[in-house]
Amino acid sequence: METAVLSARPGYEARLRRLLKARSAIRRNSEGCLLSWVGETSVGKGTFLLQALYSSEDAISVALKQVSSLDQSDGGLESVIEGPPLVGIFEVDSEDVGIIEGREGA
Repeated sequence: METAVLSARPGYEARLRRLLKARSAIRRNSEGCLLSWVGETSVGKGTFLLQALYSSEDAISVALKQVSSLDQSDGGLESVIEGPPLVGIFEVDSEDVGIIEGREGA
């Protein structure tokens, strides 16, 4: 599972939301991505969570290469975020997150 927490610069919340949604869609459409979503803080505004669940570590690499091409075309996230994002890759058991059988590689 890939997790990123990002904070928008003041006044850039809507733009960051759109950029993250586009990156989540790319992840969802990449081979080996099981799920991807964007969440926004319910307290205050401007803090976002991007998560994606993959079938393997190789699938993460594939998705990140595709996202990298989007960064080149839209300028990336750096200009709209405040400070570096908190990013992590975690290993989770499929039964702990309720993955639907047969969804891998969809």
